[in-house]
Amino acid sequence: MLHETDQVHIAILGAGGIGKTSVALHIMENLVIKEKFAGRCYFIPCEKLPDATILVQGLVQAIGLQLTQGKGPLGVLLDYLKGQCQEVLIILDNFETPWNSKSQTEVKNTIEHICSVKLVSVIMTMRGTDGPGEIKWHKLGGQSGLPAHELGPAKEAFFSFTSYGSYTIKQEEDPVLVKLLMEMDGMPLAIMLIAQHARELPLNDLMEMWNSKKTAVLKKFGPEEQDNRLTSIEVSIELTLNIIRGKLSPTGENVLRLVALLPSGIPNWLENLPNMLRDATMQDHIWKMQVVILKKSCLIYEARDKTLKMLTPIGEYIMKIFQRTEHLENQVWSFYESFIDNLPQNSIVGDILLELHVGNIFKILQIQIEKSLQRSHMKVLRKLCNSSQYYSGLLPLVKKCLRWKLQINLSDQTELMFMQENMLRFLGEYRKAIQLINSVEELYKHQIDQEASNLGVITSTGSICMNNTIEQTQAECYQRLGRNFYYQGNYTQSQQKVQQARDLYENLGDKLGAAYCLQNLGNIYRVLSQYEDAKVMLQQAKEGFEGLGYRLGAAQCLYRLGDICQMLNQHEDAKVMLQQAKEQFEGVGDRLGVAQGLHSLGDTCQMLQQYEHLKPNSRLGAAQCLRALGNICRMLNQYEDAKVMLQLAKEEFEGLGYRLGAAQCLHRLGDICQMLNQHEDAKTMHQQAKEQFERIGDRLGAAQCLQSLGDICQMLHQYEEAKIMLQQAKKQFKGLGSRLRAVQCLRSLGNICRLLDQHEDAKVILQQAKEQFEGLGDRLGAAQCLRTLGIIDHEQGHLIVAKANFDKAKEYFEAIPMPQEIAFCVDRLQQINEALVVAVENQAESMEV
Repeated sequence: MLHETDQVHIAILGAGGIGKTSVALHIMENLVIKEKFAGRCYFIPCEKLPDATILVQGLVQAIGLQLTQGKGPLGVLLDYLKGQCQEVLIILDNFETPWNSKSQTEVKNTIEHICSVKLVSVIMTMRGTDGPGEIKWHKLGGQSGLPAHELGPAKEAFFSFTSYGSYTIKQEEDPVLVKLLMEMDGMPLAIMLIAQHARELPLNDLMEMWNSKKTAVLKKFGPEEQDNRLTSIEVSIELTLNIIRGKLSPTGENVLRLVALLPSGIPNWLENLPNMLRDATMQDHIWKMQVVILKKSCLIYEARDKTLKMLTPIGEYIMKIFQRTEHLENQVWSFYESFIDNLPQNSIVGDILLELHVGNIFKILQIQIEKSLQRSHMKVLRKLCNSSQYYSGLLPLVKKCLRWKLQINLSDQTELMFMQENMLRFLGEYRKAIQLINSVEELYKHQIDQEASNLGVITSTGSICMNNTIEQTQAECYQRLGRNFYYQGNYTQSQQKVQQARDLYENLGDKLGAAYCLQNLGNIYRVLSQYEDAKVMLQQAKEGFEGLGYRLGAAQCLYRLGDICQMLNQHEDAKVMLQQAKEQFEGVGDRLGVAQGLHSLGDTCQMLQQYEHLKPNSRLGAAQCLRALGNICRMLNQYEDAKVMLQLAKEEFEGLGYRLGAAQCLHRLGDICQMLNQHEDAKTMHQQAKEQFERIGDRLGAAQCLQSLGDICQMLHQYEEAKIMLQQAKKQFKGLGSRLRAVQCLRSLGNICRLLDQHEDAKVILQQAKEQFEGLGDRLGAAQCLRTLGIIDHEQGHLIVAKANFDKAKEYFEAIPMPQEIAFCVDRLQQINEALVVAVENQAESMEV
């Protein structure tokens, strides 16, 4: 902009420490700019120019002008600028100092006079989101100013500051480094300051220092260092606070506290903020204006999903200087109690909502548990434990609950310990899980001994009740031990414990517990290749679940029976069973149950992977070559040749017992059938490949198959089945860190909602997908989302919104380019424009009437 025009005014806006001055200096040092403004480029630091008079004097001095009699400083300055025949560039750094002075009107007049002079361009850096005066400012970084760094650029910045230090980081993927940079939240000044400390100190030490001292660590240390906005995060933040303190009401301070407190921010803040701050004195227009003030100061910002957020270093400092209020924390807890109670269960929208708020829920739940353990806390934990993706965050909370074990009854304590064991087992911490079960057994033994000692004699009725409770808990312990031994590959001990649990459940008349044990025994026999025994056990378990009306358990058994039939090459029986199982999963509508059922299919073979070792031989090498040739033919669109090669490779891998290679071939064969529109064949192949990937523990391969299956089901109009598969794939990709594939699944889910006429859900999902594609730099993905959003709005008669979506989609498609998609957008835009003309004419006619 500076190079190609005679005059342009650029505002570099944003929070303190976001890098505004650095960007301005970088522009000034650009060779093209230096050449254009040779000798006429002036950099004026404004933090020492507190009002209009001193600002003008500073400009006159920086340019080197001499005052003449009869002319004031402003007159001399303007005469000089107007007398120039070549372009002049003035850079006003930290302009918030004079702008926020008592002489703001004079400052406004001064800057408008300067900007009105032809051939004068101005770059202004300033804390906030708006440039000063009635001037057309081109804002760098968008309406909210310069953004914080993503993790990749944050790493680059960090290494640029540590590259010449005595301490070097060996791996860029060092988990401590990643965690430390995430705490810096992409704030350039914070990254620079922590990186300078990393020249001398190990990362683990820096992480400990941050955890204990927070923003006090983010400053330069040394005998000659003085705290200022460039050497201390706290000074930088305090400068911004000083600007707005006089404008903040108690409500504004509470908003600031609240956003600082909640790590996920306040999603959909216009609706949720008043429910979190239920203050009788909080008038609608007042709290909204306070939010506007805070946003304009850049202490808070609005992220996607209309979420009010705060950069982590700023939040930590706010928490440090603003006293915590228990009243505010209790209001937030009350909000999230209600939020969890009213959360849509087993739905995509419910999952999205929970994901937006889950960080806040963890934070406020931790605060509440530290005070005391209440029934309401247990209730929320139970609901969150249905979402396995949150186990790593839930585990510390359950541990905190158990610190109150002296204040809670034995039943609640046992429930918490079993909750903890379940999460440990899911996360692969089998030894810890077993130790926890042993602790439950010891707890009951101690409780029995203590009660017997206190009572001396136990009544027969009391004895029966106590014995039943003991046996029920012991059976549960046996069953859980059996599962852990199973995952460890200790099948003999697993079988022994599960059988003990089954005997106890049958003695107690607990048919559900007994059915679970039969299911587990069937899985053990399956891994031991005792297929006939496994079929008997699973069939009995299925019948037990059906007799109790427990459809999910029956579906899981049916699915595993189908798996065994596949292993026995009884493919027709397998297809029938697997189809019935999928229908039952869909009928249950429990998406978590679907996830657990699909996951459990691969449990056994994940363990077997530890024992299967292939020695290199010529057959394996030949098979790998065949697979590679098949993939080459596929990429060259030589599909028939590719099918022959991949089928041969698959058979060779199967003969060698190399299941991973066979699964990969099967997956590629499914892709080819999909390209040839042979959808049913493709579906079968992807389903088989997914099951094989699951058996060997290849989560990425299984997720890719699920994604393909979901896309095929969508093409076949099997929308409910597609939704289940794509949601499962999305969760797995997210857990694996594959953000692009996860958002692809999200887009497909939005498309399905549209096809099912669930337009509002579709719009929510597609908007999220669009923003995530944009965040990943994937213009095609974003364009496809915008295209579909445009179609929905067009169909709903929202013509202005539809036009904006198609305009943006067309812009993205043109950048790629994709002529067919561009033509589609042009056609739709023409239709919309015609409809708008008709609407305007109708409105005019109506007004005349």
